[in-house]
Amino acid sequence: MTTPATTDDVVLAAEETPAGVALAAGLEAVAGLHDEALDRIAHLADTWAAADAPADEVRVLRLAERPTVGQRVEAAAA
Repeated sequence: MTTPATTDDVVLAAEETPAGVALAAGLEAVAGLHDEALDRIAHLADTWAAADAPADEVRVLRLAERPTVGQRVEAAAA
């Protein structure tokens, strides 16, 4: 038996079995989902308007502004 030269050769050889057919169908489905996701991302990138996005109510605290966290005695013993 010769070693397959490319990934396509492996897929073609595997398609002769039920598992290979399922693998090929799965790979095709994943490729379709990937293409659909890239199309959606491209559409969002083309139509995105920052003014339309809701403002996040997030405030970044400096280290000095963070509340102190006390360690419990039970946790310190562990």
